[in-house]
Amino acid sequence: MVATATTKPSNEKTPTGDGVQELREALQVAPPDEVIRWLNLFVYGESGVGKTFLSGTAADDKRTSPVLFIDAEGGITTIKERKDIDVVTVRSMKQLEKVATQLGASVKAGKLYYSTIVVDSLTELADLDMRDVMREAYNRSPDKVDIDVPSPREWGKVRNHIRIIVRYFKDLPCHVIWTGHLSVQEADPDKGIPRKYYPGFAGKLAREIPGFMDIVGYYSQKSTNEGVIIRSLQLQGTDRVIAKDRTKVLGQLIQDPTVPMIWDMIQQSQTGERNT
Repeated sequence: MVATATTKPSNEKTPTGDGVQELREALQVAPPDEVIRWLNLFVYGESGVGKTFLSGTAADDKRTSPVLFIDAEGGITTIKERKDIDVVTVRSMKQLEKVATQLGASVKAGKLYYSTIVVDSLTELADLDMRDVMREAYNRSPDKVDIDVPSPREWGKVRNHIRIIVRYFKDLPCHVIWTGHLSVQEADPDKGIPRKYYPGFAGKLAREIPGFMDIVGYYSQKSTNEGVIIRSLQLQGTDRVIAKDRTKVLGQLIQDPTVPMIWDMIQQSQTGERNT
């Protein structure tokens, strides 16, 4: 018998309810986990605005401490008096990968000590990695490579390194906070383009890296007429600012934020949802 548009071949199996259930069991599917267990936060802003200090406030709460601070740019002066924070210095992507491997091994052994890991800063690590990538390329072909001018191949390697390390840390069972520098695209009134603020990565990384984060905040400060400095973390994206909040509970702006404050807002929202 010839199969037609309305007739199935005799050897084709029609899924049954039981078959679907067997497939679901084999795949071990489950409803989405609505519980937010860890912070995955990326904070970027101008140098000196207080990103390092903000990250260090994770040590102020037993839910987000102990804290491991991975220093990639030597900017830990603002937390130098905090003896309750462990600091490890890295100056290359390979060093960071070694730290990540050690943390991963402790997870497998069921002995991850830290509740929060801070990487300060991811944009500096990208710059350091580019230097290493260009040095390797130059050493292979000194007659063909300008060590100061990356090609698409070198940009691609750095992008891949950053993506891999961000995903690795994101999978660790702890809070992870990343900091980053700020880049500004100046306004072009003639073209109707406003001034834009975005993470200080080169090329496609500026938009790719925030995509890996659950929360992306632009951190800024201003002084009142009385000389009081107010710091603000913008968590809602606009045509001028790259920001986002996948938790959907933090609002547009948090003034003078701390890590425990952010975690409180998330936890309280989840408690409220569970109690309703």
